Amino acid sequence: MSNLSALTLPQPMDWHIEHDREWLSPERIASIVGLGLPLGELVPNDLYPTESPCLRHSVIKTIGGVTALVGTIAPGVLFLYSIRRTRLPSNDPYVSQLAKMAYETHFPLDGLKYVIVNEVQEEHTEPFIHEQIYPSRKGLSYPSAEHQTWGCPSPEFSAIMGTPVGKVVGTFLLCAFGQGVKRVARIVTFQDGLDLHKLHIRFDIEDV
Repeated sequence: MSNLSALTLPQPMDWHIEHDREWLSPERIASIVGLGLPLGELVPNDLYPTESPCLRHSVIKTIGGVTALVGTIAPGVLFLYSIRRTRLPSNDPYVSQLAKMAYETHFPLDGLKYVIVNEVQEEHTEPFIHEQIYPSRKGLSYPSAEHQTWGCPSPEFSAIMGTPVGKVVGTFLLCAFGQGVKRVARIVTFQDGLDLHKLHIRFDIEDV
């Protein structure tokens, strides 16, 4: 199902696909400062009003189990807020396939530089980072106000890629580009919100 699109989603199923233009929130903007993305195009300008290039995109199926992807797509970056797939056995597309379909609906895949999974609540990933990854770095507490970078091929990097969230991103790269084309070069974890209760994970994508 490499060429998945809104027209080729498995049937009979009740899929709801929506995408609407929206400006990035201040929190989203703050998370990509310094990454080389066109920030001037991603925030509203009162002097020169333009239409936002960013789109909130959702693909949701609720009949026969819930499979869903909800995120915001911008030039060079894919923000994912909610990802879920009906438990096996299931004929639903994988979340990685939905992510590919959503991004390439609006922008060329070759321009994608970052995948940011926001407010991670997945039952295995967040506790694992809390209990295993952060304690591996001497003096680091969880939560932390500082961004933490986990470079390839460190043990922590490999461990995060092995979590359910990491596997989705890894499979997405394989699904979108094929083998040996793109890779996750580094992972950045950071927290914000009241008492730093929101965990976000940024995956930096580079050519192999």
